[in-house]
Amino acid sequence: MNKPHGSQSFWRTLVIMMTLLLSFSSEMFAQQAGTSRVSGIRSFDPYINGGNDFERMRLKDLVYEVQSSVYFYDNVVKTYGSTPVNLYTDLTGFIRLPQANFQKATIELITIRIDNPSQITGALNLNTLSSFTKLRYVYILTAFQYTLPQISQVVSFAGTNYIVVFKSEPGS
Repeated sequence: MNKPHGSQSFWRTLVIMMTLLLSFSSEMFAQQAGTSRVSGIRSFDPYINGGNDFERMRLKDLVYEVQSSVYFYDNVVKTYGSTPVNLYTDLTGFIRLPQANFQKATIELITIRIDNPSQITGALNLNTLSSFTKLRYVYILTAFQYTLPQISQVVSFAGTNYIVVFKSEPGS
C-alpha cells in the first residue's frame, strides 16, 4: 500500500523541526551551565535603548553624563574628580592598564577607543582587568567602519561578568 506524498513531506518536516528544536535547546542549556561565554558583545545603541533596567540606565548615565574620570593615554594618567568611575583609553593604553598607577577600585566603565584598524594586532583580553573590582561595563568605540562580528573575533572575556558594548563611528 502506497502512502500519499504529503505524508512523507509532513514527517520529513516534523523531523527537521524536532532536530532544530533540540539544537536550540541544547545551546540554551549549555549557556546556562556556563560552558560558553558569559555574554556576547552587544551593539551599543540597541542595547541602551532596549529597556529601562538598571544596567542599561547606569551605562547610559556613565556614557552621557559628566562623571569623575581617568584618562590614560601615552602612558600618562590624568584624573578629573575625586572618585573616578570612568576610564578612557586607547588600545595601547588598554594593554598597559594592569601596570598603570591610578585608582582602579572605583572604575565602573572602561571606554577603549580604537582609531585605526592597524592598531588591532592581537586579542583584546578583558581577563587582565581583575584589579578593577567595580568594573561592570567595557565600551569599545572604533573611529572606522568595523562590524560586530569583527570585534567579537578580537575580544576575549570568557569567565568575566562584564557587559561589553561596541560602536563604530567612522569619521569621528
